Amino acid sequence: MQLGIPAQLAPVLFAQALTRLLLVYSAYSVIFAEVLILLAGWHENNAWVMWAGFLVGFPGFVLWRLMFTPLSPLSASVYILFLSACLAIAAWAVLATMPEVESTKFLPFTLLGFALITACGVASRAGDRVMWALGGYASANVALMVGAGLAGKPYEFDWRILVGLVVVIGSVIATPRLLRANTKFQITLDNSAETLASDAERRENARVVAARLHDTVLAKLAVISATKPGMLQDPLREEIESQLALFETSGFAQAPLSSNPSGSADLNDLMSVVSQAEAQGLTVTLGGTPTALLQLTPERREALCSALAQCLTNVLLHSGQAAVEVVILAAGENIAVTVIDGGVGFDLEAVPEDRMGIKLSVRNRIESAGGSVRIWASEGQGTAVMLQLPVGGADA
Repeated sequence: MQLGIPAQLAPVLFAQALTRLLLVYSAYSVIFAEVLILLAGWHENNAWVMWAGFLVGFPGFVLWRLMFTPLSPLSASVYILFLSACLAIAAWAVLATMPEVESTKFLPFTLLGFALITACGVASRAGDRVMWALGGYASANVALMVGAGLAGKPYEFDWRILVGLVVVIGSVIATPRLLRANTKFQITLDNSAETLASDAERRENARVVAARLHDTVLAKLAVISATKPGMLQDPLREEIESQLALFETSGFAQAPLSSNPSGSADLNDLMSVVSQAEAQGLTVTLGGTPTALLQLTPERREALCSALAQCLTNVLLHSGQAAVEVVILAAGENIAVTVIDGGVGFDLEAVPEDRMGIKLSVRNRIESAGGSVRIWASEGQGTAVMLQLPVGGADA
């Protein structure tokens, strides 16, 4: 698990992001310059300036198109030449027909010069970007000189374009250095994320082990405590012995509830749960459509049967009844299993936090498998527990 961008991929991804950012700046600069020139021409009712404004906008649309296609030195060169020519024409039109504009230090010209500089985003390496930025800066100044010469107005150095050049070159050079400086920090962050993932995995394993322990050994000990003194019945004794043997294997936490290792689509899990409950003294009435369980994935079927086993154990230990009804139905995209007893019931709000049966073995297990649990209970009126899981691979 990693947080953010993997250290080994950061230079490439940041280079691509910087490329897109510089080209976006170039396109926006062209569009803003076009809007300002059009407004100036409209204000002065100057057709030449307005036509120049329309012409200036075309390189911006060309660049927007280029950003969604593979860039090449040829396409970048064509864009810079096209934009430089548009800048020269716009400078001539504005300077020749608008007396109030006395030199090339006109804001739309500055924006177009910045657009030529940020066209350096077409390059993939820092050194190449610097060269393209310098080329764009030179092209901007040459275009302004040509336009001013054609209009008979003076060319004036625009320090704002130079500031734009310095900012762009500084960003192009600084970005790779910052990435190299942050590589060690990124690796530390990744290691911390791996530690957090390991801790979360250990906590999940501990939860699974606790639930399995509660379902098996602790549940059987609770059954023993509720039976009359004397020898244990052979089925219960053999079951306890087999469950204790699981402690000696490394796969205890993942041991399936039934003895069917293939995970084939049958009802062995369900019938094993019912037979175990009946061996402990319950009378289980199975209703509805038990074969609906075949629609569940093996993992969800195992989770459902484990939760059902805990529900039946709770009935045996706490309901005061020896009979329980289990109804299995297909409800739309879900399978619902409802356990109903007519026992003493209980107050849900009064259940202590340290009681793991409902929390670990029922609710957490079903919710971890993508399902939900609903419980209806009141003192003296029995209990109903509905376990619901989605069929197939659908999410709850």
